[in-house]
Amino acid sequence: MPDSRKTDLAALFQAALDCLIEQQQQLNRLDTFNGNHGDHMVEIFQSAVEAARQDGESDLAEAMQNASLTLRGLTGNGSARLYAHGLEQFAHQFRQHGISLDDLLAYGQNLLREENDPEQSAPGSARSGTVLKALVAGLSGWSQSESERARKVHSLNLGALFELGMAYLQARGRGGSKAEILADAAASASPLGALPHRYQSGKLAIQSLLQAIGQEG
Repeated sequence: MPDSRKTDLAALFQAALDCLIEQQQQLNRLDTFNGNHGDHMVEIFQSAVEAARQDGESDLAEAMQNASLTLRGLTGNGSARLYAHGLEQFAHQFRQHGISLDDLLAYGQNLLREENDPEQSAPGSARSGTVLKALVAGLSGWSQSESERARKVHSLNLGALFELGMAYLQARGRGGSKAEILADAAASASPLGALPHRYQSGKLAIQSLLQAIGQEG
């Protein structure tokens, strides 16, 4: 069944792109290898926005898979390959668990609502548990693929869940808004955490995505 909120995927990517454009030069300076990481991140999300806009008839998983294929075509951009692998893993899990963009938005909005107004936070549901399972499994699959330990079918990895929980506790200790803490934890627990400049850009991108999700509510 087509996802009625696909156009919002481009808007979410656009929110990350806007933030990365603002931080482009700073991210270039953080890149002690080539000095062009900010340029590469802008290229990645420009391509992701365009791919999402062209996927008007695709569901969430298919749109993310198509964005992954687009990023694979960005030659000379190592970060694009990394994000392509991540999108591919999350697309696989979203397809397997039947996650729509509406499901993802509702889950993210509820996480952020807990900080802004605890009394308005919706109780946990079986569906939110499924979204969490898909996200953790996608993160686990991404990490495994980058470690050349990928399996054909990825199951929920309790080790990944524990690692994400520890990253969240550490991020909470560093402080910030709920969106900042969640973005910090996700970037730290993912393959983005392996390099300082990728961690920083990933944190910025994820935080922007979360803030855009919060505004959808």
